[in-house]
Amino acid sequence: MPSRSWYRAVGLIATLGLSACGGDDAPETTYLFGLSYGSDSVWLTPEGGIDYTSPSRFLSADGLRFSVETLKYRLAELRMDLPPEVRCEDYAEVLLPELSCENSVPNTQAPRDIFDFPEDPPGKLHIRGPVEAGTDTPLSIGGKQVFIPRTYYRTIDSRWDPGTPEHPSFLLRAIFTYQERPLVLEVVFQSEEPLRFSHLGVSTGLPEEFADHPAVFGGRLLVDRWLWDVDISSCLSTGDLTLDGDVLRLETGRGACADAATKLRRNIQNSGDLYTGLRIW
Repeated sequence: MPSRSWYRAVGLIATLGLSACGGDDAPETTYLFGLSYGSDSVWLTPEGGIDYTSPSRFLSADGLRFSVETLKYRLAELRMDLPPEVRCEDYAEVLLPELSCENSVPNTQAPRDIFDFPEDPPGKLHIRGPVEAGTDTPLSIGGKQVFIPRTYYRTIDSRWDPGTPEHPSFLLRAIFTYQERPLVLEVVFQSEEPLRFSHLGVSTGLPEEFADHPAVFGGRLLVDRWLWDVDISSCLSTGDLTLDGDVLRLETGRGACADAATKLRRNIQNSGDLYTGLRIW
């Protein structure tokens, strides 16, 4: 389990960004790329300490606690802009065939005046989809880990892969307790909407599965935001949300929770975050 100093270090580095460096040593010039999910919330223990071991917990608006049991999501092609100094040929030996890389191309358009210089179109890195991430699903392509140039990426642009009913775009099972009864929140949807990962704040650290890697970068879905505007307890008590056995599906909402499923899906759509980390010891 990463130490608290590890979390503080990678959180700081994520805010600064990292520049590409030269050399032929792949581990020193590349990131291990991954997709994940997690939480940046700080949870307090009953003793008043800080619990860093629960990246899969989130709260509803009324303080009901949820914990991810199963989460799977599927994305189509991933796209990232490259800065001008990054040249694809410098990473030819480490980029998988399933990744395509395009260098930036100088803009030859003549400027209209001294203050109007056109920007060069950025180079682009593409990772072919569909790719799947989530619970116990480390990202791999063709059974191999994915390495990308170590540089600063402002966003990862993608879209949900619609998949099939058996393999949907998004699937979540989260356990919670209501009136001392263990229950399950179940969310499944298919979509082709765009999805963007960008910095949503200062990260408290890397997903645990990447803690042993020297340099990593990727996208994750921040679970903290998913139910922050939905009052689950109140709607269960009034009957505006109903259970199917021990399973809660927000599509059943009415009255005060008529738009609960819409809110949750919107919050998931807007929860794409970036994480960056470089182990410095």
